[in-house]
Amino acid sequence: MSRNPNTSADSASSFLQSIRKAHAYGIGEFLEIISELSQESTKKGRLGRKTKELVTFGIALGKQCERCICIHADDARKLGASREELEQVRKIALFLRSTPHDDEHLWKTWKSAWKQFVLGKGALATHERELVALGISIIMQHRKQIRLHVKQALKFGRNGAEIIEVLPIALLMDGAPALSQIPHLIKAIEKYSH
Repeated sequence: MSRNPNTSADSASSFLQSIRKAHAYGIGEFLEIISELSQESTKKGRLGRKTKELVTFGIALGKQCERCICIHADDARKLGASREELEQVRKIALFLRSTPHDDEHLWKTWKSAWKQFVLGKGALATHERELVALGISIIMQHRKQIRLHVKQALKFGRNGAEIIEVLPIALLMDGAPALSQIPHLIKAIEKYSH
């Protein structure tokens, strides 16, 4: 089944245009736009539905919402996710929860351990691991993590339009707090895409 590359590019372009509009509008229109953007998480795009659902499951784990965890684990299974894939998402969430925040030495050690983990054998492709980690990083509001996972996702063959599809999922799961991370995500994509 082939995808029309223009449709995906148009979707990413309209998403970015919506973000720009949001800055110019008042709060009512802004909330309406956020609602529309959140619906993007269920649409077919550059990322497959299973990948999007695994990202959603990872975010649910990051938020520690039992109801969300159950719903999105079931939805991922319905889309073909294996027990091994779900287990790897659980490991990613655990790994991200152990992220040091202010200690630079611990951050370097953590980052090295993450790179070994992401390159190791597992049910998920390296780029999928990075996208799941990016979704969790957005809801954690961890700028270093956002930069790291955008850079790595690009390194492993994803592009900005694919990476941006993680954002509506985070908006759906986390609302306004995820919204505050849009500038950091866009800046990272622009910085590492060149």
